[in-house]
Amino acid sequence: MKITRSTVAVALFSTAALGLAGCAGGSTPAAGGDGGDPAAPPKVEGEISIAWWGGDSRNAKTNAVIDMFEEQNAGVTTDRQSADFGAYWDKLNVQASSKSMPCAVQVQGRQVNDYTKHQLLLPLDPFIESGQISVDDIPEAVLDNGRGTDGKLYFLPYGAAYDAVGVNETLAAAAGVELPAEGYTWDDYFSFLEDASATLPEGTKAVDSSGGRPNFFIGWTLSNGKSLFGDDGKLGFSEDDLSEYWTIWDDLRKAGVTETPERAAEEPTATDQSYFANGELLSDTLPGNALTPASATLAGKGDAKITTLPYPSGSAGSGNALYPSGFAIPASCDNPDTAAAFLDFFTNDLEAGKTFAADNGAPTNTKVLDALLADTSLPETKKHELGLYQQIVENEPQSIVFPPGYQATFEASFKRAWEDISFERTSIEDAVTTFFSEANASLGQ
Repeated sequence: MKITRSTVAVALFSTAALGLAGCAGGSTPAAGGDGGDPAAPPKVEGEISIAWWGGDSRNAKTNAVIDMFEEQNAGVTTDRQSADFGAYWDKLNVQASSKSMPCAVQVQGRQVNDYTKHQLLLPLDPFIESGQISVDDIPEAVLDNGRGTDGKLYFLPYGAAYDAVGVNETLAAAAGVELPAEGYTWDDYFSFLEDASATLPEGTKAVDSSGGRPNFFIGWTLSNGKSLFGDDGKLGFSEDDLSEYWTIWDDLRKAGVTETPERAAEEPTATDQSYFANGELLSDTLPGNALTPASATLAGKGDAKITTLPYPSGSAGSGNALYPSGFAIPASCDNPDTAAAFLDFFTNDLEAGKTFAADNGAPTNTKVLDALLADTSLPETKKHELGLYQQIVENEPQSIVFPPGYQATFEASFKRAWEDISFERTSIEDAVTTFFSEANASLGQ
């Protein structure tokens, strides 16, 4: 998936719209055909609507997979709906309010509980128990990212995104510093940035103004054994924890190690057009699948080379988390058996996986992943992305259950608070207090 620092409000439901959908009534269809009889064989027939986000390349691949699904299931037809990331969620929220969501909708863990809290999605556990959906080849640590706050599985992850530390190897050599070694810590990483800063070529910085990047903070929090969220969905870390984290980044800013907040505010939002992709930063956090497009951008500017590393580790181990995308089935779906068959096909069919070619994160199905890695035509950057995903999964990353309201409150407030610090509009202490007040007022609601 191509992740951008978009200002579009994503997966934000108005209280009125969700209340309408949540109170509209209706029973939860059971797995199995014949009117919901679990003992009856499933009927894969009729029409289903399928919705996803993506650009031209992903749309072409998704349509090719859906064509394969129709060919293998005579009598099945599909209505296909795609849009870019922001417009997708806007439309889906309108559909949710009127109980007209497509039968297979693409979601992520960061938004899924905005839907589950109003019983808008079917738990997939009955379809797994009946054998309609297989999870045999999906690692448990990956599968768990599709669970809601009640522990039930609400979407089947097919592609797992992760965050990585990007490093410009050419700039590191010019600055006379070695890349962080395997198993490096956050202290090692910050020292690496500081050491390189004084000797980097003119016009480059060691790192972006990254104190407001939620994913970096999530990695730091997990690796240091701190909780992101409590059982009630509120913040699980302390104000002192956040103050410590922001102080680290503010000290780097004051020392000239980071990009200035003024330039950071003007940075293009697309990862393949970022300062890092243009060779202006030694290091930055970026989606694991951004190495390939960023490398293509950098290739047009000379011979510089970039790579990606796993997030730094801490006292509690790896700082990496997974952010899978997958398909869910709305409770309003009138053809859940066919929808379940589609989810299973898209995620588990080997030829479908080869056709989709890891366009939205690494394949969660290990057989599909192995087949792609064995493909000699796979670009080296893509092979590196998938190999790093394998390494992260082997370390059994923690799964995160994001509470309702996460995207709207946590991310927006976190970024805004850091901007106030970096532009010296407020103190760290006041920014922390404001963030906790804003986030806890809405998280878990």
